[in-house]
Amino acid sequence: MAISDKPANRRAAMSNTTDVGELFARRFNVVSIYVVVLLLLAGAIVWSGIKTAEDVQQYHQDYRTLQDMKKQERKLQVEHQRLLIEQQTFSATPQIASRAVAELGMYSPTLKDKLIIQPGVANALVPVVTTDSDEDDSYANGPRASTDLSPDVPVVEAGQ
Repeated sequence: MAISDKPANRRAAMSNTTDVGELFARRFNVVSIYVVVLLLLAGAIVWSGIKTAEDVQQYHQDYRTLQDMKKQERKLQVEHQRLLIEQQTFSATPQIASRAVAELGMYSPTLKDKLIIQPGVANALVPVVTTDSDEDDSYANGPRASTDLSPDVPVVEAGQ
């Protein structure tokens, strides 16, 4: 038999070609495919850890912003309630006035029903209504009322 490059049995020939890692290592003579795969997996693990940490940090910032917005919403709701109460208070005034006129017969005083009293003056200013026109009212000094209520001085009553 002659010596040939072919192996004597097929099993020895198949064992050389079946291991891809050995073929890759023989061919490139640097690193095996397993080392490359492990490095890629390690890189993927580190990358996913960093992304997870960034996502958690973003979640905490968003949650903090949400809590601040909820506090602001509560403050705005309180302000809104206060303004509604204030609005109801001011809208009730015309209703009270109309019921006072309708049910109790009350009215706003006219100028001749008013009496102006000045402190420190013995005689008060009394509006004098002329019969010519109600718009041209003048004030006259008259002994209608006294503002000095001390016991020594007698009080001059209206109508005397």
